[in-house]
This record gives sequence, structure tokens and C-alpha cells, in this order.
Amino acid sequence: MDKVYFGICLHFHQPVGNFDNIVERAYQNCYKPFLDVYEQYPDIKMAMHFSGCLLDYFEDKHPDYLDRVKVMVDRGQVEIVGGGYYEPIFTSIPEKDRLGQIKMMADYVKKRFGQKVQGMWTPERVWVSGLAGDFNKAGMKYSILDDEHFIEAGLHLDELFGYFTTGEKNKEVAIFPSSKRLRYMIPFKMPGEITDYFREISSRRHEPLFTYGDDAEKFGEWPFTHDWVYKQNWLSKFFEELTRNKEWVITVRLSDYLKSNEPIKKIKIPEASYQEMMDWSHGSWMNFLKIYPETNQMVKKMHYVSEKVNLARDASALRELYKGQCNCAYWHGVFGGLYLYHLRKAIYEHLINAEKIADKILHKGKKDWSGIKELDFYEDGKKAFIIENEEISLCVDPAKGGIIRELDAKKVSTNLVNSIARHEEEYHKKILAKMGKSGDEGAVRTIHEDTKTMDPGLKSEFCYDDYIRGCLIDRFIDKTVLVDNFMECKSKELGDFVNAGYKAKKEKDKIVLTREGKVDGKAISITKEIKPLHLRGGTKLHRVGGIVCSYTLKNLSKQLIDTVFGVEFNLTMPYLNSDRYNYYAEDRILSNINEKGSIPGADLFSIKDSGKELDINLTFSKKPEGIWYFPVKTVSQSERAYELNFQASCVVPRWQIKLENAKELKFNIVLSH
Repeated sequence: MDKVYFGICLHFHQPVGNFDNIVERAYQNCYKPFLDVYEQYPDIKMAMHFSGCLLDYFEDKHPDYLDRVKVMVDRGQVEIVGGGYYEPIFTSIPEKDRLGQIKMMADYVKKRFGQKVQGMWTPERVWVSGLAGDFNKAGMKYSILDDEHFIEAGLHLDELFGYFTTGEKNKEVAIFPSSKRLRYMIPFKMPGEITDYFREISSRRHEPLFTYGDDAEKFGEWPFTHDWVYKQNWLSKFFEELTRNKEWVITVRLSDYLKSNEPIKKIKIPEASYQEMMDWSHGSWMNFLKIYPETNQMVKKMHYVSEKVNLARDASALRELYKGQCNCAYWHGVFGGLYLYHLRKAIYEHLINAEKIADKILHKGKKDWSGIKELDFYEDGKKAFIIENEEISLCVDPAKGGIIRELDAKKVSTNLVNSIARHEEEYHKKILAKMGKSGDEGAVRTIHEDTKTMDPGLKSEFCYDDYIRGCLIDRFIDKTVLVDNFMECKSKELGDFVNAGYKAKKEKDKIVLTREGKVDGKAISITKEIKPLHLRGGTKLHRVGGIVCSYTLKNLSKQLIDTVFGVEFNLTMPYLNSDRYNYYAEDRILSNINEKGSIPGADLFSIKDSGKELDINLTFSKKPEGIWYFPVKTVSQSERAYELNFQASCVVPRWQIKLENAKELKFNIVLSH
């Protein structure tokens, strides 16, 4: 029988910001037992890729694990594959950072394992043709993509049993096509079925190479796999099957195969990813920036910080920046991703840390610096504004209702507007159709199959937002609307200011936003001026964390305007909905942050932290007639279940306004922390 070659590359990864207990569970259920078994088969070769997020964890908690891997590297059993250290989507980050992340990983691998990196992992296999030149420039000889990429390039599955080259002349890299069929077979089918597949192909292809690149978490961390892979000994049986057939099934390190074999041919690989990612992103990973404004905000913030950090040239700032580029929180598929607050929080925390280090260098250690920048922040041809100083950084988007889309409290490295809207997802239909049912826990399936548990209580939570959940959202509300109606999107918006464009300009230390619109068909204008908060101490003004927003509402019609005006704030505390947070009106406790409520007006409304780290205070120069507060929750999927996730605390102070022709209402709102 002709020989077949089998190149295995396993990808070990946990997101930046994941809970330590979850990472430790993966270590105990997957990473450690995999090595326990694999060490017993020194003749079986493979490549391994560890993201820097996981390497950092191993160095801190389990350095012996990396020592064990090095033994296998030294004996030629394992090849370490490089990549971007903190697992970025390369197309989403600046070129300089791509090269920096790849170099950071290559340097680490050389130092820790004594091996020069030759190949690299492409996160989520998100590819555009320009990456070939970057990989080549970084000294990489090969990477691994899915067979889907090659189908998009016009090839057939029967042609994909080797490797190809791609890229411009003198900027090429080799690309190995990973088999989707093997992805769905391993570890879900019996090992004999895999070697049967090898026999089938070898009967019509001379000495084919089968490439299998996939997540290591399939071997014990994915739902239902630990028992199958270890207690029922699937992994041992798999390695035994390869060992029995080693005369004709030759396991290879991909760098060795590259040295000994010529490419099938040179091709141009178009933008692509694996099939599931193509479905989730509607054909391009960068579409996530359009699907989710929250992703767009993070990406644009990351680019903004990258410019500062690369000017400052500080190693600690670079590491923080690179951590803030970890891909997992920037998108959503079968894992929770973007919907998981703790992952978004980690991204902002590291980006803010990087920005603080860079700002200190760029401002030469000054304590009183401040600035307002007008820029095309969202790269949509429309201007936005950044207000920043040592205490805060906020991003104002005039085109989306003149709202605050980001408000960073630098002392705790937290974005206080780190929410996500309630988006309609395709799988919501599946939840409603199968409410109360669950997957067969006795079956072993891929995470792309329907194995998730569903809570019947989710049914009442399906409502969707048609706006970005930021702060300073200008609302005109019917007098009969109750908090439940508003919370469940069952109230009609009487004005046309939400999502509408505001004229905006910079004036000295403030931003002035204006819009002429209508409420109940009557013309009205809103002007709001936003500036950093200063408090007087003696004869000097001292900057503190917060902003002042001065509102002016003017009746432009000849009729009386008699309505309710509300300003919506969507706030995220550092620990989100922890029991340490409570709502207060003046000095009176109202409830825990997880509750909803409606109260008569108060001059001061607060979210107070019993941990004494950070409070948020809303102070009103004109007492509102009422204040609503409630949790914003989303229904999203993870690999284990459909989940209801707390995303923000929504606070809506409301004023009853009666304005005659040309009359104005003026008041200030101070948001301090």
C-alpha cells in the first residue's frame, strides 16, 4: 500500500480575560490529560501552537507543563508553531502590530523551547491575500488554512493533499490545507474510520498528505468530550491505530514535510475563513464591524491606542496593546465572545493600560494635560470627538445621536459604557422553536451541532434594540409609558433624535452638539455641551473623573410642546452586576443593581460600590420628575448553553417639559466617578 502522510497541528488557546477557574478546568480536563496520553507515543509526530494568553498562564501556574512539551521538542516529536502572541485577527490590526506580535512569539519560542519558529497559526484562519507578504517579512515559511480557502480559490477537494504557495514574487509563504472532513471526524468518529478514509484517498492519490489543524480543546474541554476522549479512551485508541499502521501512515512535522516535498502549485487565495466563520460573518470577518457597533468601537479604539503606543516605543505598553488585540471578544459565533462582558472588559482594560503608559511618555509626565481631538474615528467620513486627560477618555459620536460611545475611567482602567445592544441573532429562532428542550447528553457531537440546554425563562427576554447602548441618548417619551414598557422596547419614540445626526464643533474645552428635529410633529432643538469635570479647590480648578453635559431644549414651533424628555445612560461597572453594587437616590438605598425600579425625582442618583473602588454619580441641576433604572440583558449562545447575560445598568432620568414658542429649558447633568 502507498504511504500517506499525516500532519497534525493542534491549537491550544484561552482568551485574554477568561476566568482562571475556566482555564484551570481546561487544563485539568484537556491539556494535561492530552499530554499524559501523548507522551506514551514518542513516534507520533505533530505540531503544537500555544497562544501567548495560555503560555502566560502556564508559566504562572504550570511551568512544568511547558517543560514536558520541551522534552518532546528536544526529541523531535513536536514542532512548536508560532503566530501572533496574543492571538489577534491579523486583518483587524495594523501591519506594525502584526509583525510585532509574530516576533514576540518567535522570540518566546526560541528562548523557552530552543526552537526557531518556521510555521505560524493564523487565528480563526481569517485570511486576506496581503497577509502572505507580512508572514514572509516576519520570517515565517508556512501557515495552515482550511480547505474552504482553496475551494474559494477554485480548487477541488481532491486536489488538496499536499501544500501550496501563495503571495507576490519573493514574498511567498507555503499554505497547508486543513481538512474539514477530518475536523468533523476527530475525535467524534472511531479511529478505524479515519484510517479507512486514508485508505480511500490513497487508492486514487499517490502518497497524499492529510493536514489536520484544529482546536486542542476538542480533546476534553468541549462539552461531552472529556469522558469520550479519556474515560472511554478515544485518544489512546487513536494513537494505537496510528501506531499499528505506522508502516504506511507516516505522521510528520509540517516543517519537515515542507523541506522534503515540492508544492503542488502556486495559487492566489482570496479572503476567506472556515465555513462556519464565513456564515457567522456573512463572508468576511471585517463584517463584524458592521454587524456589531460594539466590535467597531473596540477595533477603532485599538487602532487609536496603537498609534500612541508605537510612538511611545515602550515594551510594557506594547504588551498591553497586544493583549488588547486578542480576537475572542471582538466577534460572536458558537462561543459567547462579544456577548461576554468579562472578555470585553479585558480588552478595554489592556488598551487603557497601554494608553496610560503611552500618554505618560508622550506628555512627558505632566499631570495637567488635556485635549479634544476631532477625527474620523470610525473611518466612515463623519467626524467624531475624543476628550481625554489623565482621568478620563471619552468618545462622542455626533452621527449616532450625539451619544457617548466610550467613557474610560483611567484610575480603574475600565470603560464605563462597555455594553452591547440586544441584537437579533439567527439562533434565537431555534431557541424559541425548542424552548425547554436540551441536547442528548449521552451523545458526542461537535459544538456546531445542537447540544445546548435552554431555559424556558428566556422566552420573555426576546426584545431588540435599534440603537447603540451608549450615554446621552435623547428620548421623548409618552407620559403613559411605564418602566416595563420602556425596558421591553414596547414604547413609541415620540422624537426623531435617537440615531440621528447632530451638528458638532469644538469650542475651547468643550464639544457643542446641536440638532433641530421634531417631537410629535412639532419643531424643537437640542443643544448639549460636553466638557471634562473640574472642581474648585481654593483658587484653582482641579480636574476629577467625570463630565458635565449642559442641555438646552428650545421650542421652534408655534405650538405648546408638552411632553416627557429623558436622557438615557447605559453604564457598566468594573464588576458589572456584582452584589457589591447598589442603586441610591440621594443617600437612600434603592436596590441591588440587578433590580429594576422607578422613583420620583432626586437631585442625585448613584451606583455605589460597597468595595469602595468606584461609584458613579449623576447629579442634576434641575430635579427630574422621575428616574427609571433596570438591567439590560441579552440572550446569546455559548458552546454549552443558551444564556441570559447582564450587559448594562440603564438609568433614565425624565423631565416633564412644557415649552411655549421660542421658550427654552436649560439644565446640567454631571456624571462623576
